[in-house]
Amino acid sequence: MKKYKYIIIGGGTTAGYAAIEFIRQGIKKGDLCIVSAESILPMNLSPLSKEYLKDKNQDDELLINHKEFYEQNGIDVLIKTIVKEVKFDEKIIELDDGESLQYEKLLIATGSKSTQPDISNENFENIFYLRNVKHSDKIRERAEDAENAVVVGGGYLGTETASVLTELGVKVTMIFPEDKLLAKFASDYIANFFKEKFSEKRVVILFGEEVSGFYGNEEVEEVVLKSGKRVKTDMVIIGIGVEPNLKMFKDSHLNINTGIVVNKFCETNIPDVYAAGEVAEFPDILFDKIHHVENWEHAFEQGKHAAKVMTGKLDPYTFLPFFFFDVSYEYFGDNKTATDIINRGELEEGDFSNWWFN
Repeated sequence: MKKYKYIIIGGGTTAGYAAIEFIRQGIKKGDLCIVSAESILPMNLSPLSKEYLKDKNQDDELLINHKEFYEQNGIDVLIKTIVKEVKFDEKIIELDDGESLQYEKLLIATGSKSTQPDISNENFENIFYLRNVKHSDKIRERAEDAENAVVVGGGYLGTETASVLTELGVKVTMIFPEDKLLAKFASDYIANFFKEKFSEKRVVILFGEEVSGFYGNEEVEEVVLKSGKRVKTDMVIIGIGVEPNLKMFKDSHLNINTGIVVNKFCETNIPDVYAAGEVAEFPDILFDKIHHVENWEHAFEQGKHAAKVMTGKLDPYTFLPFFFFDVSYEYFGDNKTATDIINRGELEEGDFSNWWFN
């Protein structure tokens, strides 16, 4: 059994940036191992619905660190490796190939998985999700021969995917139950701006609609809505949200709510076990609330912070929620308790800001 001082479970943004921070904090060669189910080295997820989805050759920002970084710093990276079980009492990780690893300190960075819709007939070959490189590759490949696509979901993943598909020459119909785009992040003012932008791209948006099922033989030919409408399509991308990837821990003693519950130091209820990124639920010091955040900025910031804490720097995690959209829309903070909104700038010119106040 191979032993490590630090092990990270996960191969996404959190793991990649945590590895950089571990090196900055002066760990020794052979101290760190990353165990990842992904087929490539730890990567940024955000390009998968942006540049990389548009063009496979635009992969400069996909990998966080190249192979040489891990080799030069003595970090073992086990890709295509599934964790079967974590025996927290023994500090042992059982892998599905029968091998075992032992750790002194463990960082759980398993991220999120796509939310599965409660829809009949969802196993057609041309229904896609978008959470890893293979997903992005398959969507791009299918788009080469597709004339029409349906995007289910109106959040930032759905909107970004729809935007790229139109640039690839595909006619897109978006379907979601909300009455505006980016409902979680946008005021009516901003949502209307994006509605106009998507209209210019000839994207058909069906507000207030829900999918009840799919019709076809081996592939979806029509998307059936609860209202009775039917939309013809060559492919379907489902982007209705994500949820923490917790399956391997469901029978453990980890304190789990929406995500793995951690304190302000990214510590779980189990000694020497930490969690960070989209899998974690943490006390937000700035907003005085328990927070679960699903975005790239948080994923890499909390990964870095967890590495600092694990190597001896016991500082609390403070983070201002932030995400960005491909038309250069940036969102900071949390607007859920806002009582007043102030608009600045010119909506028509695409140069404006919204300020939320409580």
